[in-house]
Amino acid sequence: MKKMDDQGKFLKRTGDLLEKGYTFSEAIDFLLVPGRNGSGKLKKRINNSLQKGEPISSIFDRQFNMPKQVSAQIYFAEHHGEMGATLKEAGDYLQKMSEGRQKLLKVLQYPLFLVLIAIMLMVLLSRILFPRFQSLYHSLGYDQADNFNYLFWFIESFPSYFLGFILIASMTVPFIYIFKNKLFQVGHITFLTNFPLLSFFIKHGQTHFFARELSFLLKNGVSITESLNIIERQTYRPTLQYISKDLLKGLKEGRPLYDCTAKIPFFQEELSYVVSHGQKNGRLADELKLYSEICFSELEEKGNRLLKYIQPAIFTFVGLFIMAIYFSIMMPLFQMMQGI
Repeated sequence: MKKMDDQGKFLKRTGDLLEKGYTFSEAIDFLLVPGRNGSGKLKKRINNSLQKGEPISSIFDRQFNMPKQVSAQIYFAEHHGEMGATLKEAGDYLQKMSEGRQKLLKVLQYPLFLVLIAIMLMVLLSRILFPRFQSLYHSLGYDQADNFNYLFWFIESFPSYFLGFILIASMTVPFIYIFKNKLFQVGHITFLTNFPLLSFFIKHGQTHFFARELSFLLKNGVSITESLNIIERQTYRPTLQYISKDLLKGLKEGRPLYDCTAKIPFFQEELSYVVSHGQKNGRLADELKLYSEICFSELEEKGNRLLKYIQPAIFTFVGLFIMAIYFSIMMPLFQMMQGI
C-alpha cells in the first residue's frame, strides 16, 4: 500500500468500521481480503504486533509505511479516544494530498514538454544552423553586434546548464527524502521561517496540527499540562516535541499559556489570541478546533493559488525561449540585408 490515495482509502474504511463498533483487529481482518498481494502476510504481522501489545500508531507507521503526520495523529487518538474520526480525517488528508500531486503533475506536464522541445531546438540550432551562419558571416566580412554574441552564447550554453540542473536535482531530491528527518531539525525549520512563502506554509501547518490535537485532548478531559506531556512523548514529529517542551517550561515559570504560545516561532500570531479568548470564556477546546480548521483551509487556498501561477510562469519562460531563438536567426539576417 505505497500509493497515498490507497492509504487514504484504507484509513477511511478502517475509521468507518471502528465507528460502527468493530475492534481494530476485526477491522483489519475484514479489510485485508485473503488472496490479494501480500495481504495474508501483512495480516499475520499485524496480529503478531497486536499480541505483543504494540500501539496502533506504531503498527500503521511500520507495517503500512504511513507518513509521520498520520502516525502522529493516530498516536494522539490513542490518548484522546477519537480513533475512528481521526482515521477518517487522516484518510481525507492523504487523499487531498494525492489529488494535489495529481493536479501539480497535470499543470506541469504540457509546459515541461514545451520546454524540452525548445531545448531540443536550441541544441539543433547550436549544432547545425549556427555554425553555418558563422561561416557565412565570416565569408561576407560581417561582424556581429555584442548583443547577438550574448544571445548565441545563451542558446548554445543553456541546454548544458539545464542538463546539469536536472542531474543535480535528481541526486538532491532522493537525498533529501531519505535524510529528511535529520535535515529538517528544529534549527533548520526555524531558519526556513525567515522566507515569506515557506514561513506561511510552516506556520500554518504547525499551528493547524498542534491546535487540532490539543483541542481533542482537552475535549476528552485531559488537562493542559498532561496534554503537553503527551505531545512531548511522541517521536513522529520532533518539532512538536520542541514546542511542547518549550510551552511546559513557560508554564512552570508561571507564565500563562497564551503568552507561552506567542513566543513559539512556528505558530501563527493569532494563536495566542485564540488561546487567551478560549480560556476566558471556557471554550478553549472548541476554539482551538475551529482555528485549526481555518488554518487548514487557508493552506488549501494558498496551495491552489500557487498552482494557478505555475503554468503561466512556465509558458512565459517558453515564450522567451522561442523569442530568443527567433531573434538569434532573424536579426543578424536583417542587419546583413541593411548593410548590402
